[in-house]
Amino acid sequence: MFGFKRKNKNPNANVLKQMDGREIKYVTQRIRNDDGTVKEVILGKTGRIVVIEDEIRVMCGAADVFRCKTEDAKYYMLLSGDGITVSGVNSINNTQMDIIVYYLYHRK
Repeated sequence: MFGFKRKNKNPNANVLKQMDGREIKYVTQRIRNDDGTVKEVILGKTGRIVVIEDEIRVMCGAADVFRCKTEDAKYYMLLSGDGITVSGVNSINNTQMDIIVYYLYHRK
């Protein structure tokens, strides 16, 4: 009589769909110092963020800047909607990284 709605396994699946294939202006890494100050370093410019199967990849030019499994990553949209924050273990150099990806603005 009543249909059952399947629950999505990943509650942030819509965030993954929104960021998949987006062009990026630049990527920064947030580094926290011992004294509590925060420093941001630019990792790359002009690229693309891609979700392939179960992996988030951030590419700048022809090189991968960041790779992480989706189940191991935490990702949040910026309040302005101009980008996304991704935290997780980068599989390129096996370090915990907090990166901010700023989207390239396209008028729609």
